[in-house]
Parts: sequence; C-alpha cells; structure tokens
Amino acid sequence: MKKVINQLVVITICGIFIASCQSSADSPTDTPPAVTDGKSIESSEATSLKDALKAAKTGEYVAPTAEALHKAEALFLRTLKGEPSVDLQNAWQAQGFAMRALTHNGTDFTVVQEAEGKRTGRGFYAFRQKESLPIALQAPHSYKDLYTGKIASLLMEEGNYVVAGWNTVPRNDADMAHREDTIFQTLGRAFAYQYPTGTIVQLHGFAQGKRKTTAGKTADLIFSGTTRAPSQRVLDTGNCLKSKLIGFEVRIYPHEVSELGGTTNSNAKDLRERGFNRFFHVELSKPLREKLREDKQVRGQLSACLQ
Repeated sequence: MKKVINQLVVITICGIFIASCQSSADSPTDTPPAVTDGKSIESSEATSLKDALKAAKTGEYVAPTAEALHKAEALFLRTLKGEPSVDLQNAWQAQGFAMRALTHNGTDFTVVQEAEGKRTGRGFYAFRQKESLPIALQAPHSYKDLYTGKIASLLMEEGNYVVAGWNTVPRNDADMAHREDTIFQTLGRAFAYQYPTGTIVQLHGFAQGKRKTTAGKTADLIFSGTTRAPSQRVLDTGNCLKSKLIGFEVRIYPHEVSELGGTTNSNAKDLRERGFNRFFHVELSKPLREKLREDKQVRGQLSACLQ
C-alpha cells in the first residue's frame, strides 16, 4: 500500500474552518458543503479527514447497478488488502472515484471518494496505511446525527481503525443505514470477507427528549449488537463502556433499554446473512457527542472498549 502513496495525488495544505453537520435528532436542516470564494473545498486541499469529507458532500443520490456494486466490493477488498498497484487507482477512477493520499499528524491514509462531477451519494472512505486493527467505523447519518461524522473522523485519526466510511448525501435522500444494496454497504461486505473476526462499529445520534421510555430518555449511550439476543462480546463491550465513560449512562439493548437497538439496520442484516455477526450499533446522546467532539481523552476511552 505504501508504494501507492508515491503515485497518488499529494494533499496540499489548507487552513479552512469546517462547520459541523446538522442532526435530525437536534436540527431539521442540513449543512451545505463548506465554501471558499464560492467554490466547494476539494479534498486535494484538505489536511484532515474532516476537511476532505466536508468537500465530498455534494451531489444527488443515484442507486448503483448490480454491476457497480460487484465492482465496488472487489475494489474495496483490494484496497483493504493493501494492493500496491497503480492499476487499483485506475480501477477506482474507471468507476468514477478518486483514490488519493492524505497524511495527517504523521499518519498516512488512502482516501477513496467520488470524483468531481460524478458524485451520486456513494460515500467517502478512508483507509489507514499501517498499524491498524481489524475494526471499521461507519457514520451513515453524518449530516443529520450531529457531530457523528466529525467524531468518526477524529477516532480514525487518533485510533487504530483500519477503515472508516461516511455517507455523502442526506438521510432523507438515501438512508445508508436502512437502504439495501448501496456502495456504502459493499464496504461492509468486503471488510467482513477480509476480516471475518473483525468488528464493524456504526455511530448514530439520538435526542433523549424524543425517546419513548424512561430508560431511553435517561441514556447517553445505547449499545447493541442489532439483535434481541446479544452475544457475550456485546455484553462485555457494553460493560467496558460503562466502566470507562464515567458520568454518562450506558445501557445495553435489549436487557436495559428496549429502543434504538438497530434491529432494522440493513447493513447489519446483510452481514448476518453472510455469516458475519460482529456488528456494534452505537447510539450517542447529544451531551455525549459534544463531549466526544471536544475531549480526546473521552474518545480514547470509547476506543479502548471498541478496540
């Protein structure tokens, strides 16, 4: 994979401030892409995943063909394997994606995003080049679930996650957590094939005031394996979160809270049908999201349990 870096576009420096995304749980509107001099910031100018992601959030959703899904899954698998080849970059380009290098605070990433003029809501993806654990992060509602996109970016930059994926069109246009057969979903399939004992962590946000139960209204984190029969690993990870996130109420679905268990999540369902059951659904309250956005130590405590 390292050889690819020398052949990819070098990311130049940009000092643009990026505004946070809006959340359906906390705000009814989306935040448009950041602009400078009337133009969207391009990822080639970004110095962080957050900035590169913000630039990629344009376009209208177009459902991919079966052939496009098959090709994307194969390309994600090649990228996860670290294939050191210009052919891979060209193959992504043929599918309307740009494969770029990004170095942030000494850490090398490969970014795969839709090429300008070919953006149809297929997502934004970052792969860690080395010293990574078989754990994938996903932020399928990064527009609407306030701060989840930024939190995923910070976790990816600071932790040892091997890959992360974000949605690039609003949830109202295409819900990446519930829509079937998306490019976003094919990343999970490729990850499960490459890392059959790995873990996919999907981040969500919720409004406590909109919950139906007392347990939901008073929770800060609802942790689930997306089934009503949690595995021992789900229980152990949930208990770890309880011990690490002091001052925040962590509840495990369905034993301690009966809502927001992610049981209708299309990504988790698709993976279960393929024999992959290591999917963590993490619902975060706004106070906890604000803390995770601001406090590196708390982010580290979250990662210590997820990793």
